[in-house]
Amino acid sequence: MRISLAVLLLLSTVAAPADAQPAPTPTAATSEVRAAVDTFLRAFEALDWPAFRACFAEGATVFHPTPPHVLRTDSPESFERAWAAVFERIRRNSGRTAPPYFTLAPKNVRIQLLSERSALVTFHLPQGDTTGRRTVILEKLEAGWKIVHVHASNLSTPATPVPADPASPGKDEHRER
Repeated sequence: MRISLAVLLLLSTVAAPADAQPAPTPTAATSEVRAAVDTFLRAFEALDWPAFRACFAEGATVFHPTPPHVLRTDSPESFERAWAAVFERIRRNSGRTAPPYFTLAPKNVRIQLLSERSALVTFHLPQGDTTGRRTVILEKLEAGWKIVHVHASNLSTPATPVPADPASPGKDEHRER
């Protein structure tokens, strides 16, 4: 039995392609995903279109949180048009003449690795009497982790805060599958 187990282990190591890369550890992948999301947020705060656009995969889709963009942006033209309007509105209303034009401070960040190549990130963006909820889906492509979908919604925050879910701590949370 020991000999057959040793042969099996030997064959499994020999059968692996010579150029195979070791799979990233969940912790490393989680850090990469978080870095990709942070890059997206910083580019958005700076309204840096080239850096912002580079965070997204080709064909990315978005559900924006407010009118006039109430339908999913699912073509390159609608993506560009919607974000150009958002950038212009923020730049115009910020009162600032240089970046950052606003500040995004995500709370309760949760990263779920769905596979070696896909991740789901959710977080809240509290701002005054509104709580923004964001869901970002990323795919690991040749160029790194890229956003394939953003779903954004804003809710009026109740006067009495809703108690925190005991299963979801108030700090950042990372889960691997």
